[in-house]
Parts: sequence; structure tokens; C-alpha cells
Amino acid sequence: MNKPYKIITTTVDAVKGELALLDGEELKRYKRFISDIKREEFLTARTFLKYTLAKELGVEPKQISLSYSENGKPFLSKIYGEFYFNLSHSNGYIVLAISNNEVGVDLEPISALDEEKLKWFLSTQELKEVKSIKDDAQRKLALFQLFTMKEAFIKATDKSYLLDTFTFWYIDGQWVLQIDGENHWKFDLKTIGNELVVAICFQ
Repeated sequence: MNKPYKIITTTVDAVKGELALLDGEELKRYKRFISDIKREEFLTARTFLKYTLAKELGVEPKQISLSYSENGKPFLSKIYGEFYFNLSHSNGYIVLAISNNEVGVDLEPISALDEEKLKWFLSTQELKEVKSIKDDAQRKLALFQLFTMKEAFIKATDKSYLLDTFTFWYIDGQWVLQIDGENHWKFDLKTIGNELVVAICFQ
């Protein structure tokens, strides 16, 4: 079945960053990074984003100018029609999601996250669901799936839902979103090797 989104992935090593593609605000953000690694990852991710969007839209990369919502979500001018995207990068990987509807993507490395330290981010129900998983490996993977799905949802909705207005339930080995009102959101989960979890939130 065809998905209502396209996922494009690459690695930081495969992209040569181009400072000339950064606009004024992006250049300021680039210079604010203290870590050389984070700074170069930002540059390569932005370069990849602009080249990919330009190819999809049939324009030159330098013509891609991003605007930002009040919450900092980047978007393109409506002159391009119903064209939405979301970008995530971590640990040398870059993931871009493109859709005709709002979309969110999050990429996270699988490491030793402690659910107790995520209490600020997890609802009481979610924390209870995580703790109910007895198998250590399954609980670790489920926690990362939950974390990335929540991040992808927040990015897709541009933080329009407060953390206490939605929750995920772990049903038959899958996380299911519960929100007030009509729920049009769906999720896909992917893994890159044994190192990274990718969540896509789409309509």
C-alpha cells in the first residue's frame, strides 16, 4: 500500500555542507553551536534539505527559503501548494519526510534511557504501560518507540497539543494515540540497523 508520505534518508558523511545555502537566520543558528560536530551536522542537514526540496519542487536549492511558525517549525511558502516536510537528524543520520499533509518525523539513537528520568515527558498512563513490560529488551525498545512517536506527533502538530492533553496506550505490542476529539493521526515506526528508531506521524 502506498504511503501518503515520502521518506528520504542519508548520512552526514554523504553530504557536503554549503554555507552559501544558509539564509541569515540559519547562519546565526549555525554560528551559535558550540560543538563542531553539531554545527556541521546542522549545516549538512540544511544542505540536504534544500537540495532535496529543490529537486521535488523543480527549483534551484538557493531558491528554497524557509519561514518559521511561532513555535519554530519550518515551512515553505503557499506558492508551492500543499507541500509539507519535516526533518530530523542524529548520530550522523538525516531523515526527511515529505507529504501533502502535515507530517512529523523523529530519529533517535537507541541508548539506555531511564523511564524515571522521562517523567516530565511521559504521562502517568504511559509510565504505567512502560513499567508493565516485563522483558528488558522489549521495554527498552517500547520506550524508544514511545519517545520518538511523541516527538513526531509534537512536530507534526507544531506543539498545538499540550503534553497533558494526549497519551499513548500500549495495546497488543503497539502504541496507540488517544486525544480529545477526532483523531486523524497515524504512525509508522522504522529502525536503522540496531542503532536508531524512526517514527513518522502523518494523516
